[in-house]
Amino acid sequence: MKTQDPHAADRAHVQFERLVFFSDAVFAIAITLLVLDLRLPEASHGVVDLSQIAGKLFGFFLSFTVIGLYWLDHHQLFGGLRREDGALRLANLVFLASVVFLPFPTSVIAEYPATVSSVIFYALSVAAVGAALTVLVVVARRPALLAQDERDVGPAGAMVYPLGAPLVFLVSAVVALRDPHLAMRLWWLTAPAVWLTNWIGRRLSKRPAAG
Repeated sequence: MKTQDPHAADRAHVQFERLVFFSDAVFAIAITLLVLDLRLPEASHGVVDLSQIAGKLFGFFLSFTVIGLYWLDHHQLFGGLRREDGALRLANLVFLASVVFLPFPTSVIAEYPATVSSVIFYALSVAAVGAALTVLVVVARRPALLAQDERDVGPAGAMVYPLGAPLVFLVSAVVALRDPHLAMRLWWLTAPAVWLTNWIGRRLSKRPAAG
């Protein structure tokens, strides 16, 4: 008769924690990379004109907000899991790759603000993070990985909450073809859109899963 390894649960817990710690570290690195573009302009007559780096400041705070919101989504998702597997590790790596790529389109939008190509490039980059997160949610919400109290939660809510930011940025990418300035103004709707999809997700999650 095959005996169960008494240390298997401990090892699974350690592996899961390593995945979470690694993910948090990648988010921290991505946010740190945003700061590297922020340098004081040369002073003129002893006065520093910060308006010269207004575009870079805008890019920093925008991407900091976007990455922070995606970290909150990731934190919420992994809070409902009890273990990991190879599929989750792979999906998580793809998601983290899209996150740590964001400092590059941030540099582009800071250097060439309000041009059609830079706005579309930035918007699609942010939307790609949302797409990767959606795939990660699908992979993570398998019963074998879920914590016990998450198994009776309806799956619809989990599928809704990652959609706020990517929807805003996809719409802005289309708008940018006609008016890149208006497209950039739409980005201010990101936080309200994330709040709305989280609210909808929480309400849908209260419905028990079918079956």
